Amino acid sequence: MEHITNQLTAKLYTSRAFRFYFGDMKLAAADIETTGLSPRSSRFVLGGLLLPSAPQETQAEGTLRVHQFFAETLEQEQETLSAYLSALKKSDVLLTYNGQRFDLPFLKGRAGEAAKQLPFNLDLFLLVKNYSPIRKFLPNLKQKTVENYMGLWSSRKDEISGKESVELYYRYLAEGDPSVKRTILLHNHDDIVQLYRLLPVLEKMDLHRAMYHMGFPIRAKASEISNLAVEKVQLSGNELNVSGRQGAKTVSYHCFEHEGIPCFAVFKPDSKTFRISLPLLRQAGLTLVDLRAMRMDTEPFHKYPSCQEGFLILENGGEKNYLEINHFIKAFLERMLNQWITKKQQQR
Repeated sequence: MEHITNQLTAKLYTSRAFRFYFGDMKLAAADIETTGLSPRSSRFVLGGLLLPSAPQETQAEGTLRVHQFFAETLEQEQETLSAYLSALKKSDVLLTYNGQRFDLPFLKGRAGEAAKQLPFNLDLFLLVKNYSPIRKFLPNLKQKTVENYMGLWSSRKDEISGKESVELYYRYLAEGDPSVKRTILLHNHDDIVQLYRLLPVLEKMDLHRAMYHMGFPIRAKASEISNLAVEKVQLSGNELNVSGRQGAKTVSYHCFEHEGIPCFAVFKPDSKTFRISLPLLRQAGLTLVDLRAMRMDTEPFHKYPSCQEGFLILENGGEKNYLEINHFIKAFLERMLNQWITKKQQQR
């Protein structure tokens, strides 16, 4: 196995919405190369990982560090997989393109348990497909097609397809031609660099609506606890129900209320899941949460017109306020994870 590294200078992406969800997290753009589509009959041969320097707080230029893990032979697959997965797990968010349907299932199919506790996946393909109007203007949603739409055609140097990359890998195994290897590496390199440069496409959608439906990560500050991944949000009757999964460092936690704060919560280490239910108020077509009853700091919510006299309107006449819902969930879970649960863990 060979671990190839290089770096380049580029503008670091940021936006207000992006910072809200991911600004304090370690982002990594990821893409893999395989000998086919099925993990049952195909092999993992190359994993690419791009790490931007520092959290994305400004649009100033920064360093993009590229790591590639290349299997020189098919027999090196497991060694290469292990090294690649170890690198992935050091991040909080994996930026992929169709990773939810291909890259991550393939890694799990080839690596088993070792690939099951991966970071939150921000899949640009699913975001564009389901939440951006630009899909109506494009002939297809291949990564290169979206790159061209976003004006990134001049940034890509490789000229081969994923199918051609497979053919070239078998040619490399047979001939050992270093120029063939460089072509394969360039294809993977450009895929992850261009993937990072595609982040501005997030501004061509309602990211808050997308995150409500697709989920978002919750950062754990204590080293003995992993991040959470919100996966499902429901406003059901007089309850706000939120569920998701825990990371590798699971916790066991259960409560029906906490120091007078009404909430039901259960964190299960065996299934690596969590679920919380919080009370809502419904009145005159409005769905509200009482921030004061939840003992929340109301100041961060004052910027919303939907926050009045300590109440936050989550839904009005059937129209959801996605940003407000996500903000409340994020703030509540961060407090629960980093104060209540962390305190309990430290007392053990």
